[in-house]
Amino acid sequence: MSTHHSIDTAKWYVAQLKPNGFAKAVANLGEQGFETFMPLRRKTVRHARQMREVLRPVFPGYLFIRFGAKRSDWRKINSTFGVSRLISFEKALPAAVPDALMAGMQARCDAGQVLQPLDDLQAGEEVKMLSGAFADFVGEVETFVADDCVRLLFDFMGQVTRVDVSRADVERL
Repeated sequence: MSTHHSIDTAKWYVAQLKPNGFAKAVANLGEQGFETFMPLRRKTVRHARQMREVLRPVFPGYLFIRFGAKRSDWRKINSTFGVSRLISFEKALPAAVPDALMAGMQARCDAGQVLQPLDDLQAGEEVKMLSGAFADFVGEVETFVADDCVRLLFDFMGQVTRVDVSRADVERL
């Protein structure tokens, strides 16, 4: 008898958090034996005329949780402190995040779950800005300016604009 069919392959799922529920959710899910993942990114914020770097969630209000399909107690995630609900699409079953997407995201994170800058960007590639004045703008990589900077071309109100930004502030489309 082959045993490879009985192995419970765990998948990643997404839970919506309650406001300010992150720490509670992670602690309580951990106690229940669930693995969690919250990718963070460095963001520069201005506070009282000072610039400082803070860590912010890449997906605010959401947490990735890993469990196997055979784990029958996954429903208790919905009643865990800090968690609003697992995201589900059909038959009230939670929707798994594609393995490749999770693997790619985790590979870009350091041990502290902080997303590292893309180091394999190519000129001509389209990227989206994650923060700053151009947040959510889509631009094209023109060239690499320094170790951690990339020059983007934006079409801004009909004008092509060049902006130099940190690699940490862009994400592939």
